Amino acid sequence: MLKLVNRAFSRAYMPVSLKYVSLVAYIILIITGLAAYSTDAAFLKELRNTNLGNLIVWSYWWPAIVFLAIFFGRIWCMICPVEIITTFFAKIGLKRKRPAWLLSGWAITVFYILILFVGIQGFAIHRNPFFMAVYLLTIVGVSVIIGSIYEKNTFCRYVCPVGYLLGMYSKLSFLGWRVKDRQTCESCKDKSCIHKNYRYSLNYKSCGVDLYPAKIEDNANCILCAGCLKTCSKYQSEPNANRPNPQLTYIGFANDLFNLKPLKLAEMFFMLIVSGFVISEIWSEWPVTDGYLGYLPGLVKSAIHVENSMLFGFVKAVIIFFIIPLFIWLIPFLVSKLSGATIALKEYLLTYGIAFIPIIAAAHLDKAILKTTSRLPYFEHLFFDVTGITTAQQIIDGKIKLYDNPVWLNIMVSVLLTLVMVAGIWLSIKVIKRMNMKERKTASKSPLYLIPVIYGSIFLSMIIAWRWF
Repeated sequence: MLKLVNRAFSRAYMPVSLKYVSLVAYIILIITGLAAYSTDAAFLKELRNTNLGNLIVWSYWWPAIVFLAIFFGRIWCMICPVEIITTFFAKIGLKRKRPAWLLSGWAITVFYILILFVGIQGFAIHRNPFFMAVYLLTIVGVSVIIGSIYEKNTFCRYVCPVGYLLGMYSKLSFLGWRVKDRQTCESCKDKSCIHKNYRYSLNYKSCGVDLYPAKIEDNANCILCAGCLKTCSKYQSEPNANRPNPQLTYIGFANDLFNLKPLKLAEMFFMLIVSGFVISEIWSEWPVTDGYLGYLPGLVKSAIHVENSMLFGFVKAVIIFFIIPLFIWLIPFLVSKLSGATIALKEYLLTYGIAFIPIIAAAHLDKAILKTTSRLPYFEHLFFDVTGITTAQQIIDGKIKLYDNPVWLNIMVSVLLTLVMVAGIWLSIKVIKRMNMKERKTASKSPLYLIPVIYGSIFLSMIIAWRWF
């Protein structure tokens, strides 16, 4: 199967043709979102599910991206329309070298925080089709600006938070972009895969994200454009039967995760924020836990008398996306210190921080399952009214009755949610076990198993209480 896939990647029209198809879809989603403006909260509650753009983006497109990243790596980057946009502007732009603040990874983390704090909490881009469209346009705008200033695919590797997150989740992937034979790369004289002459081609291109195929050891940064495969095949200074050398390869499930590569500081902070985000995503599904989630922000609101909705949204975001997850992350560390472990805080956050990733990914996958299945009743009316305005009003007026999903589907969803979360906890336990064995201090670091126990229980106990009892 992979032979056929890699053969397809060698074609001139792949995967660039897929990018143009997704670009058309991207434009359609933006147009349908811009056509559905409203400020009425009750109306938006229905409109978010009846508008074609908003429903597809948040209930199907984004869940599909998460699913694909976990099992197949950064496949979305291969067909992402923003990549061809930023590449085009990089070709005609200033081509400046990237500054240190971009290379550090903090630009992505800050961009993601802005999306959560301003976009999600401030403008509810996941619930308002108009602001969803503005968000998609903002992503394009930032990619154009970055592409116009800096060289190569700077946006894709050093600015795009979606790619950053998918790079983390792809640690679980079965597949990875690798070379067949490193000796072939060592004997290669033309180095077409990284040659400066091919940087700005939309198809037969050298690597735009600062990678050398022979040294790729994980899925974190490769955007699977297949450019290096094409250049390796086409621009050979000497004919070589072993070329093209780069290809999509089966590496085994969670191979990158079990390599135990420590996180960088920016990556750790990014995942800390994501860990809080997925708590809010899962707990908001059930009114009981949703009430608990809003309890602390509510107390703060009453204490400091916050009336401005934007300001309160920021305060709520700080509590949910930063303070709560930070507290959870620190509990295992503090217990281990009390037990006599000599591990430093920075070492703990960067090395054992990867143990949170499979649980975060599992929670995100659970949210994807919930989103895609719970929104199925809306599809009956979706394509008769792509803006969703008329349909939303008819639902509110009682003229349209949405049918519940069948019992068998709800049971299947409950089983899947539980199994996915159990798998995430199990993988986290395996990571900690391997890390402890690597450090040869299994006794003093046993309290670090509290990572899957505490963080995993936040999701598993909620799912069991909500879906089974």
